[in-house]
Amino acid sequence: MRVAVAVRDDNISGPGEAAEIRIYNIQQGYELEESYSNPALTAPSAKGIMMLKSIVDRGVTSAIISGIGAHAFSYGSGRIKLYAGENLPIGNALKRFAEGALKEITGPSH
Repeated sequence: MRVAVAVRDDNISGPGEAAEIRIYNIQQGYELEESYSNPALTAPSAKGIMMLKSIVDRGVTSAIISGIGAHAFSYGSGRIKLYAGENLPIGNALKRFAEGALKEITGPSH
């Protein structure tokens, strides 16, 4: 399974605020497949949608984020599963995700 993580300062961030997007393969452990600058940082608007589109275009079906706005949530619905990792360091979030302990985001948080 592949999961995208929105990252700022080695912690989980929002899709529109993250400095970096990391894509991990979670089979046995956490293998970093790809890391790139968040395209949302240069978007004039719809930042969360821009980030989500970048991971959907890469075939990712799950993402760990800190929160999400209404428009980005609507875009992601049916395309990607979102998991709440607010205030978690990346390693902890990945471990909890692999264990099924992260809560799925079922609506916008802001």
